[in-house]
Amino acid sequence: MKTIIKSIVSALCFMCMAACGQGDPKAEVTAFANRFASYVAQNQLDSIRAVYPDAAECDSFALNFVADSMRVEANEQAGTFTVSVGNGKDFVIAKDKDGKLSIVSSHGLVAFNADDLAFAKIVGQYKEGLTDMQQSRRMGVKEFKESLVFSFVKELQAKVKTGRVNPEVQLPMFAADEGVGAVTVSNAMSKAIDGSDYKVDIFAEGQHGSGSYQQKGKTIPANGSTTIQFSYAGNSWPTGALLTFVIPDEQLFAKYFEATGNEFDEYLKVHDINLDTVAEGQETAGDDTPSTASKAEEDAKAEQFIRTFYTTYVLADADFAPVAKKYCSPKLLKKLQADYDFDDGGYAIWDFRSGEQEGSGASEVKAVKRVRDGLVYEVDMLDMGHPHKALVTLVKTEAGDFLFDDVK
Repeated sequence: MKTIIKSIVSALCFMCMAACGQGDPKAEVTAFANRFASYVAQNQLDSIRAVYPDAAECDSFALNFVADSMRVEANEQAGTFTVSVGNGKDFVIAKDKDGKLSIVSSHGLVAFNADDLAFAKIVGQYKEGLTDMQQSRRMGVKEFKESLVFSFVKELQAKVKTGRVNPEVQLPMFAADEGVGAVTVSNAMSKAIDGSDYKVDIFAEGQHGSGSYQQKGKTIPANGSTTIQFSYAGNSWPTGALLTFVIPDEQLFAKYFEATGNEFDEYLKVHDINLDTVAEGQETAGDDTPSTASKAEEDAKAEQFIRTFYTTYVLADADFAPVAKKYCSPKLLKKLQADYDFDDGGYAIWDFRSGEQEGSGASEVKAVKRVRDGLVYEVDMLDMGHPHKALVTLVKTEAGDFLFDDVK
């Protein structure tokens, strides 16, 4: 009997404690916060998103916490609480008019790939103090790094190049003798270029036709130059040289790129990207979103336009100036005029090419593909036998015709 009475008393005490807890908003919030923190610690995405709707944009969470160290503080705004879990990590809980609790923002709970995060920090893509949702939107711009790599490698190719070939270091005494020539390679970058990362093709003309052969690279000092010697047959004559990098673009970028820290914000500015607007657009996209079929049709027309332009003008000898306005926007024409090196008022049609000066191979467009929304296409081509990828941006006129608006 005593045991039964003792059990009843215990039950009543428990019910009383529970009732008190239910009447204490901070206790209720603390219990909710502990549940949410446990979801985050175990990366239980479905459970997280059920109480944190904005977390749908995030792919991974991570958190190590001790429940006893969690601090819950009521905010000035009624019905909201900030929960601190240590190491600068926190989240905000709000109660709606129906008494339902949910997470409305957080700091430091979203997990990012270590390499992506390290890169994001040096280029300004990651910023301290932003909420997890703001940071996720910045980290979610995947095209940024691809564009940065593309632009950097193109700059590298323009700043590390060969000069004139000097075939007269040692002339052959007889036609069949071997001669020795030299070519200067220059480097306008602030880092030395490793000789194992590039090769030099020497082009020659002779009585048996034209040909080429390769020389290994040598280290080129930062903002300096070096000379590479080569041998050639006496019955041929060196006419030019071409420096080509032999490691992938991503490796070149990782090895030679030096960040200033504002690359990401510059990218957003140049491409007129407002991340808050993008996020809202993703949530409210409706009938204006192009269907898969209409997008495929648009891509087919864009590819035909690009191929026709490249075949007729870029990779041919046709005069481009008379039809420039038919193919390019005023913005791009201004750039092509500025890049033109002569005085006859022409346009730098070579901006669409690789920048190589010599070559004996084919010139053709191999493939065209859209790389992101906004009519941005990658043109995979051979330029006198040299592989090259150009990034072109198209716009549409009021009549629905395409125009080139940018090229990289």
